[in-house]
Amino acid sequence: MSVDRVREAPAVVIDGRRLPIVEGATVLETLEASGIDAASGCRAGTCMKCVLRTDSPLPVGSQKGLREPLVREGAFVSCQTRPTGDIVLRGAAAPVPLDAHVRGVETVSKDVARVFLEPASTFEYAPGQYLDVIHPTGAKRSYSIASLPASGLLELHVRAVPGGLVSSWLHGRQPGDHLSIQGPFGQCYYLPTDPAQPLLLVGAGTGLSPLLGIARDALEQGHTGPIDLVHGGLIPERLYLQEELRAFAREAPSLRVHHCVLKEATPHEHEGPLDQVALKLAGAQAPDAARKRAFLCGDDAIVRTLQRSFFLAGVPSREIFADPFTPAVS
Repeated sequence: MSVDRVREAPAVVIDGRRLPIVEGATVLETLEASGIDAASGCRAGTCMKCVLRTDSPLPVGSQKGLREPLVREGAFVSCQTRPTGDIVLRGAAAPVPLDAHVRGVETVSKDVARVFLEPASTFEYAPGQYLDVIHPTGAKRSYSIASLPASGLLELHVRAVPGGLVSSWLHGRQPGDHLSIQGPFGQCYYLPTDPAQPLLLVGAGTGLSPLLGIARDALEQGHTGPIDLVHGGLIPERLYLQEELRAFAREAPSLRVHHCVLKEATPHEHEGPLDQVALKLAGAQAPDAARKRAFLCGDDAIVRTLQRSFFLAGVPSREIFADPFTPAVS
């Protein structure tokens, strides 16, 4: 007599726990259903906040959009990964929250402040990545990092959102205040794979924060190719740190800084849609565009427009790195 063996359902294995995967569910959904603290953001495979690591075989598409070093490390996008076999996670599902001290809050425009934090313990990151600030209520908001690790401080650019729980709270912090942070996340950062490659750094609003971090890091690591940084806003009043950026460019001959607005431009700004102005200023037209690497940051809709325009202009998709800011869901 033959006995049919019931096939055990595939599972996510973490810290020795076996979490069965409901058919069609993602790794992220499986973790959340089991009460595991798992970092997540857009759930569309864009923000890369839910990236985890494993040595197990992965389904096709699980590593789509990841940079090659992360792929080699066994990283995968958990919100897009629907396993057909066991996946054993390497490490925790989410970074452990850390304490940080507020060292300063500097108003730089009508609605933007630079917030400087000092982590209470080691916080390893690449400039251009982002972290979560955790409000006392438990609410989390993501902010990109503009500073270099050697500075010892984390520089965040925080726009005060009308009615925004966390942004308003951060604007009101005082030196010495304590808060919690979690991260880092994201893959919009510089890697010295080709120090002579032309770089295009384009963003709007507080999209300047990761771009400034990337520019600082590239120059710190000895990048020799030209760097064009284009910061955009609706009107001149929405731009900030103009003088500091110009001073930065004077100290770094390979860096060129441009300002762009949609309307009411003064002699200090270019006027027009950000993607068209950036492409013109940076000379990103075929065949030269194929040699360039682009970093695009800011509101989701603006970043998507930039991605499309730069790709159509000839910048290879593998050389376009984006950090789209998506609205908070809670």
